[in-house]
Amino acid sequence: MDDHERRLTTVLSADVVGYSSLMGRDESGTLTALQQLRQNEINPRIERHNGRIVKLMGDGSLVEFASVVDAVRFAVDVQHAIAAAQTESTDETRIQFRIGINVGDVIVAGDDIYGDGVNIAARIEGLADPGGICIARTVFDQVNGKLDLTFAPMGLQEVKNISTPVEVYRVELDKRSQALALDTPLQITEPQVEVPRRKTKRWVLVAGIVVLAVAVALNFLQPETAKPPVIAVLPFEDFSSGEHKGFLSDAVSGGIITSLARYPQMKVISRRSSFKFRDSDLGISEIADQLGADFILEGTQQYDGERLQITAHLIDGQTEEHIWADDVDVPLEDLLKTNNVISLNVAGSVGNKVIETEVARMTKDDVSALMIANAAQSRIMRDFSRESLLKNIEEQERSLKDYPESAWGHLGQALSLRIGLRYGWIEGDEEEIRKRMYDLARRGVELDPNNFMAYQALGRALTMNNDPVAAANAFRRAIELNPSSSFARTSLAQTLGFIGETEEALEVIAEAELVDPFYGHDIHWEKARIQWQIGDCDQALETFQASPSMPVAANTTLAAIYHCLGNDEKARQAMAVYVAENPGWTVSRERDVNSGLWIAEGALDRWLEAMKSSGMPL
Repeated sequence: MDDHERRLTTVLSADVVGYSSLMGRDESGTLTALQQLRQNEINPRIERHNGRIVKLMGDGSLVEFASVVDAVRFAVDVQHAIAAAQTESTDETRIQFRIGINVGDVIVAGDDIYGDGVNIAARIEGLADPGGICIARTVFDQVNGKLDLTFAPMGLQEVKNISTPVEVYRVELDKRSQALALDTPLQITEPQVEVPRRKTKRWVLVAGIVVLAVAVALNFLQPETAKPPVIAVLPFEDFSSGEHKGFLSDAVSGGIITSLARYPQMKVISRRSSFKFRDSDLGISEIADQLGADFILEGTQQYDGERLQITAHLIDGQTEEHIWADDVDVPLEDLLKTNNVISLNVAGSVGNKVIETEVARMTKDDVSALMIANAAQSRIMRDFSRESLLKNIEEQERSLKDYPESAWGHLGQALSLRIGLRYGWIEGDEEEIRKRMYDLARRGVELDPNNFMAYQALGRALTMNNDPVAAANAFRRAIELNPSSSFARTSLAQTLGFIGETEEALEVIAEAELVDPFYGHDIHWEKARIQWQIGDCDQALETFQASPSMPVAANTTLAAIYHCLGNDEKARQAMAVYVAENPGWTVSRERDVNSGLWIAEGALDRWLEAMKSSGMPL
């Protein structure tokens, strides 16, 4: 039975055309221009047309509308506005968006939405011209005759990972559309906030003050608790002015999550789950209930490029009582020594040794490289495909060249190469790729030994270099540095499965489910594979099918499960889906990738037999 909430809605997907090239030519100028477009042209029009931003994904956006007419009016309005705002820009610097709109059934998880309704919008967006709009037939049927626009039929289009062709129409941006965009002029009023400007370095360390104060508050509030309190950090609302709006808000909130999660006196909900409540209309107690949190930390930030102001509130998840609040307004160049002293004092006050080393560092180059790594992670999570992976590799090669002393480019590229090698999405000498992956990951750890993602990348590299025991230790270190990371826990569980420690692997997955209550397909996928490995194939199928969306690559696991259950027809169907997207992958390559890694007795032989019997080419 499917007990997920579903609804019919209008989904708009937008993406910047040639984002990698724009960033390669002028990273700072591109980020500034994009932020100004979002603040001055895009976001006010979303509000004007009654839309809701579901998520911003690096160079992309996903927006939901209750009205189909509102969605199309917004798309026309914003495309004309973006073009008009850049009349003096050159072809090399002009930012253009592609937009796709679909009406369809979606699965609701907090503030996020999933399913084919979303996927189709994203796919038809890719069919649009730069600066253009494409709509599905479901949209056309509802706006044709209601809006004075010209629609050009594009016929049935085969789109990736959608089983049936989609009928698509192009919205012509002509005089008719321009008249529609201009029929109610947009008035933008923006509060101006004056902030003293002082030179700033290591902005991210301000999170340490908030983290430490919260740790102290929680320690005194619940000294006798049998179980550690659970805290969720919501994305901070950004009151930054001008070009800086939206640039650092998630990095600050994410940094607080990572730092706070190091304290053994509390459990911290993962970023993936807590950030689903961005701009939520729910009350604090409702959010806390859905996340299973005792306390909620929310706040605001204001950044002017030189100085950072943060207001943070710790709130009781049940009573909504404000337990603790503070305002921070500091010149950050003085915070490094201060942060270390406060950390030691807090560690002594809670009676435990929190961490022996300095917190993860952050320099100007780290900020730029981190933005590229975050965009890559977001891209591969929303579209687990060869196309996304190759784009990530391209962008992170540039990051390595431009920011060679930042760990983020090294760890990001190591993770990307691992995906490419594991799923056959990159070509070249496999031994050389494995060696480079390991060298990049090791360098990432050397550059930033307190960055949990560096150890995540090292674990992945060790896995692909057939050292699963050492990989498990690297993942354990990643979890020590950030216990809220469900990704590190899932990676550890996978590696434990490879070495035959399946009972511990399922325990680790259970912990991942606790810290990430709105977990995604990765946890379902890995849990199902381990259940298959121990022969609990009925439960494995139930786990696999519980995920609202699985990438095509997961069909090998589905084929193995059906083969275990004796359903050869379903196994062949699942494998056919996988082979259609990965025609060059074979049983021989599957053996080469996993030999020396999957050392649990009999597991690899059983897996390869399932692959062969299900129709994977030899």
